[in-house]
Amino acid sequence: MPPNMKKILFIESNRDGTVGGSYYSLLSLMQGLNKSKYELHVMFCQDNMLISEFKKVTPHVYINNFGPSQSIPVKTAGDVIKWPYRVVDKLLLKQFKLKRIINEIKPDLVHLNNGYACMHEWMLACSLAGIKVLAHDRGTEYPCNTQTKLFVRLLDAIICVSDSFKDNVVRQRLRPKRIRRVYNGISIDSFQNTDPSESDRIKKEFGVMDGQPLVGIVGNIIRWKGQLVVLQAIKEVKKTVPDIKCLIMGKVAQRSEDYKEELDAYVRNNDLGNNIIFTGFRTDVPTILNALHILIHASVEPEPFGRVVLEGMAMCKPVIATNFGGPTEIVLQYETGVLVPPNDPEKMADAINYCLSNKDRARQMGERGHQRFVEMFSSDKMVEGVDKVYDDIFHEAS
Repeated sequence: MPPNMKKILFIESNRDGTVGGSYYSLLSLMQGLNKSKYELHVMFCQDNMLISEFKKVTPHVYINNFGPSQSIPVKTAGDVIKWPYRVVDKLLLKQFKLKRIINEIKPDLVHLNNGYACMHEWMLACSLAGIKVLAHDRGTEYPCNTQTKLFVRLLDAIICVSDSFKDNVVRQRLRPKRIRRVYNGISIDSFQNTDPSESDRIKKEFGVMDGQPLVGIVGNIIRWKGQLVVLQAIKEVKKTVPDIKCLIMGKVAQRSEDYKEELDAYVRNNDLGNNIIFTGFRTDVPTILNALHILIHASVEPEPFGRVVLEGMAMCKPVIATNFGGPTEIVLQYETGVLVPPNDPEKMADAINYCLSNKDRARQMGERGHQRFVEMFSSDKMVEGVDKVYDDIFHEAS
């Protein structure tokens, strides 16, 4: 390795069996970083479908389930009693294992990909070893607890994916060495190269006739993503647009099986069987988005960013999204889409009806959204922002 090259170890700690935005955003980041400037290493806790893609970026890909910790709030007397045990078991005893990993890889910087309320054991290990460490906040729950507030002081930076979540850090008076907002970004290439004729294949696969209204939501099936709100909205839209079709795209997250059963029951009990299609996990999301008339984003809790909103904008689709969290920084009201209150199926139904009834306006919103995506949310912009944070950290150390 050249003497001036820096070695970065990325750690993705997800273990719920799904592959979500944190994986894809990390992949885009690693693809864009300058390989003559950085030697990239990445560690996962479990095998996943994107491993082969990461190996195209770097040969240094590891699967090591080190048992990432979560910072659990201390609310009851029982929590107080258990807290010292958790600190010893989840943080201190792991230092021997993490030290071996650090000694083998010898990173100059460890990039924690899942926020600052987890993997405190890595923050401690890096501090003890004199290694720079940052946390990429992709949705840390607010407010954080005392343990998190203490360990955040060990961080050289927190990178937040939206101003909304950067404000959470500031409001809590957390004290990492630096706080930066860097929007997520995606590569336009995978969306520009979509074959328009594939839309016909998608429509045929899902039984959608020419001219039939088609909307959809993309995301792991879990309650906070708001799929139930979408079903409730479609029930209302069906009163004026009986043939509307809605695709629910995504894998059922671990411990969300009951929620999926609730969704299935709602479809049965409200005669939506001809309107709702659960596609499961799909690898051809750009192609499916190209077939949609509207993309829906329905989170009922603040979305840290909303990567799929960008995907819709990249495909020139008007976006309907809930008006808190990251989407409020992405979607311009009635310019690139429509923002609606969270957990409000009636307002969501109104927005769907508006876009379906005003086709020229919807097309214009999609075109303006594409322009805004190119200007502000490309993967190049994201890589540039993260690279600037790295430069600041290493410049301080020199």
